[in-house]
Amino acid sequence: MASTNNLTASTLHSISWTTAATVVTAVLQIGYTAVMARLLTPAAFGLVALAGVVLRFGTYFSQIGLEQALVQKAEISEEDVRAAFTSAALLGGLCAAVLALSAPLATLVFQEPAVVPLVRVMSLGLLVNGLSATALAILRRQMAFRTLAVLETISYVLAYAGLGIVLAWRGFGVWSLVAASLAQGVLVAVLAYGATRHSLRFYFHWSRYRPLLSYGWRISFTSFLEFITSSLDTLLIGRVLGATLLGIYNRAAMLITLPLYLLTHSVSRVVFPAFSQIQADVVKLRAVYLGSVTLVAAVVLPLGAGVAVAAPVLVQTLLGPGWEMAVPVLRILCAAVPLSLITMFAGIVCDARATLRAKVNANLLALATLVGFFWLLHGYGLVGFAGALVLNEGVRTLLYMRLMHLDLGLSYRRLSAAYGPGLLHGAAVGVALGGASLALSYWALPAPTALALLMLGGALVLAMLMLAWPRPLLRRELHSLLSRLAVGQAPGAPGPATRALARYLQFLNQSAPFAGRGVPELESVSSLQS
Repeated sequence: MASTNNLTASTLHSISWTTAATVVTAVLQIGYTAVMARLLTPAAFGLVALAGVVLRFGTYFSQIGLEQALVQKAEISEEDVRAAFTSAALLGGLCAAVLALSAPLATLVFQEPAVVPLVRVMSLGLLVNGLSATALAILRRQMAFRTLAVLETISYVLAYAGLGIVLAWRGFGVWSLVAASLAQGVLVAVLAYGATRHSLRFYFHWSRYRPLLSYGWRISFTSFLEFITSSLDTLLIGRVLGATLLGIYNRAAMLITLPLYLLTHSVSRVVFPAFSQIQADVVKLRAVYLGSVTLVAAVVLPLGAGVAVAAPVLVQTLLGPGWEMAVPVLRILCAAVPLSLITMFAGIVCDARATLRAKVNANLLALATLVGFFWLLHGYGLVGFAGALVLNEGVRTLLYMRLMHLDLGLSYRRLSAAYGPGLLHGAAVGVALGGASLALSYWALPAPTALALLMLGGALVLAMLMLAWPRPLLRRELHSLLSRLAVGQAPGAPGPATRALARYLQFLNQSAPFAGRGVPELESVSSLQS
């Protein structure tokens, strides 16, 4: 096992690469969405969203968590790798065949016959994912996130920005979305295997499958419950309101989910292998969890508030005319999505420590409450479904707080305090951009110009709150993170960036003490250095 010092350096290095790839991918996806929204109808996006639910359903049976088990297991052998590849490849092919043959059954749920051929073709993605899953798991276990960042960016550019847009422009309609998705999967599989060159020989000795399956089936079941919870809105809207309104809902959710998901995903995919390596050290795990929540909440909550204020010009700029119904849905989802992404870190702790029974119970309860909220609010159309998600994310947040209280011994006061800087930032950004949006409306500026000004204003407000006037808890985590970066600087004469970092650390030191007064159980991320 790597030392904690090396682990911290490796984690920060990995996050820098995944964040860079996230920024590039986010820009590409926003551009891709803007172009495709003008080339395709809302119904096309709705049909692909429905087919995607079926495909994700099959994914949980085709992989059964063996790839996550490969990352979480303390020590692995070549036989473990071969066992994971064998199961992923065979189950991927089997589930692809079953899904293709049973595709007509989808009409019983969706009442959309057009989804059947899409499911049949997209089921090939299960086989492709099965062939690539082991190579990707090895790269994540090795924390080779620079390689992952490069191959995922290349595959996205070629598949979506290249093939997808060209096919849509040539009139292939919904099939352009399908082709782009499959092409990216194939490219990722080829590039990932080229980077790992793991054994492709099948392995059938049960002794190697037993420890992997013991963890894998439980992680797969909990992931399946999360899939049902996250897909229930798509299933119900597609059945009750139809593909067109589902397409509007899907694109509205994308506008808030995409930037926030990519931001947190770049961190969470690094955090799981890092958490797994310190799973037995509760003190360090507690510190890293609290630091992750504090830092991420301080960013995603104000981003959600900013998107809610800028929703009209954002929809007009990126989706164009005919998508006005997405605005109120987007504004409501701006409360649900940030909470979901922050709660994700508690789920990662459960995965890393293999405390999956409690996670299953929490997800079952969250699913039951979501069904109840949907039943109560479905009469309000798209807005009602979005409101149900907000209420349920509040319930999930409380459930996962309880899990962290029981497993890591954190007080509810400390768990709630981690959200404090983010809530304050969200309120400040919302008020500032609300005033700016009102002022801009008198000038009748073009939507892209107004959006650019609001983005600039929101970035300035958030930067001032994060860097110039950070709250005590946030100040502590910033100091811990930046101190670790300073330690990792190359020896020699300091450059401008190093000197600026040293001055800012001095500012943080002078602004407030770091004794954690009033919060005796607080441990900062810097404890990883010990």
